[in-house]
Amino acid sequence: MINIPCKEDQHNEKLKYYCFNNLCTESRLGCQQCINTGKHKDHQVFEISQLDELRKVYQGKCQHIIDNLFILKSQLIEIIDEQIKNLQEKFQQRQNNFFTYEQIDSYMQDFLIFNQHKDDVIVSLKQVKNDIQIAVNQLKVKESSQQETQQQFQRDFYSFINDSTQNQDIIQAQTQDLEITNQLVMKGKLLLSQTKNYEAYNTFDRVRKIDPMNKDALNGLGDCLRERSKYDDALEYYEATLELDQNNKQALIGKALCLGKLKKFQEARPIFERILNQDKNDIDAIWGLANLLRLQGKDEEAIKQYNKALQLNQNHLESISGLGDCYRLLGKFDDAMKYLKKALQINPRHALSLVRMGDCLRLQKKFLEAMNFYSEALAIDPNDDWCKSKLNECRIKSKAGM
Repeated sequence: MINIPCKEDQHNEKLKYYCFNNLCTESRLGCQQCINTGKHKDHQVFEISQLDELRKVYQGKCQHIIDNLFILKSQLIEIIDEQIKNLQEKFQQRQNNFFTYEQIDSYMQDFLIFNQHKDDVIVSLKQVKNDIQIAVNQLKVKESSQQETQQQFQRDFYSFINDSTQNQDIIQAQTQDLEITNQLVMKGKLLLSQTKNYEAYNTFDRVRKIDPMNKDALNGLGDCLRERSKYDDALEYYEATLELDQNNKQALIGKALCLGKLKKFQEARPIFERILNQDKNDIDAIWGLANLLRLQGKDEEAIKQYNKALQLNQNHLESISGLGDCYRLLGKFDDAMKYLKKALQINPRHALSLVRMGDCLRLQKKFLEAMNFYSEALAIDPNDDWCKSKLNECRIKSKAGM
């Protein structure tokens, strides 16, 4: 119960109303007599006896902002940590020896690009920090000390309400535009493209916990596990997507690729053919079928399919790398090296092409050169067991002088 007298002369009543009209020029706090005399006519007025109800409404609004601030804080920390890690790995660690023109050229280009843009991130972050500080200052609530009078407490509270109503639309507009799951999905895809499978998996898993039926997250989890050679586990996520959408192409392709790796060729091939029956130029299905043929030892047929994909996109990285591996399997090392070098020109951090370069050199008994490529691949994906075993094999053979 608020027992504060009205400040108007000759008004002997207690305060009863507060005006919420932003353009009001009168004293916002008033009694029944104030209203009876025409003050705040056609304005939205709030009966202050209902203060607890109003407080509950604004508690919910504040919590919405707080929840989004916590999410943003977490995302910013992750982004900055990732940037710090990338800078340390790229420019503060000693690199392995270089054996090709392309390797040293790509490495030096990174220094050139870094020099051009080294200040951009800091400048942008400082500007964002300043913008946030302005918004925070506008919304800041001063805590009342226990010694404050009841009147001062009420004035501070109403001031907060008034400031909040003016800023609420701005804050809500900013927070409502944040599509958290979409941002996480994009981050997961970026991490996956950088062969950061564990980080990508954790990111997609966060999306799944928010939205268990998010198809992008389920497919992303499947892709992460497939890249780590956990094909049975990956299949579970692809199947979960297909239960939601039986025609989801990413899940179908992922499922077929896993089945191929598990040597279930008769189950995998119809999936690729089904997609190609709907669109004969579907590059993902063409590349997938080529992979399947390569796994079956049908290298010449696989080469034809890879070339089909390259007719649609001459820079299709996976097909170029796949061609290189086919020629390696056929013992045509010069052709293999040509395609694998081209793949690494497109993406110097393509771990699979680095491993395949290592395989190609190892088979030619160029163990020291092979070790360099295996080491580069492991710097990108430290959990590649095949790569680890072949690097160790090269070490042993190079020491033995084989």
